[in-house]
Amino acid sequence: MKKQDVLNRVLNSESSIFSKEDVVRLIEGIEVGSSRKITTYDVGRAIDKVIDWMENNERDVFSLGDAEFEISYNNQLECTNVPLELDNIREALENNFMDFGETEDDVVELERAENEL
Repeated sequence: MKKQDVLNRVLNSESSIFSKEDVVRLIEGIEVGSSRKITTYDVGRAIDKVIDWMENNERDVFSLGDAEFEISYNNQLECTNVPLELDNIREALENNFMDFGETEDDVVELERAENEL
């Protein structure tokens, strides 16, 4: 039986303990053939995207207004600290890596539905 056939049967049947939407979500979560694999190529591509973003958005990576300077020997001005904008870096990482995972709610719902079937 094909995935679409199962979906059609669920959509055209009476509801039970689980809503039709729950069952449809479960069936759509089924992967044909093999489970999803995250390759080193996928991770490398995501890392490259974050690095590219950082290179193109240095003002969003560093808190330049909070940079600290000192006058050193021979009256040279030295930058001693430039804080990172960690929230912006976190957002860039999340934008490129979150697609690899499933939400905890989705995993719990799928496990509950599988146990009931």
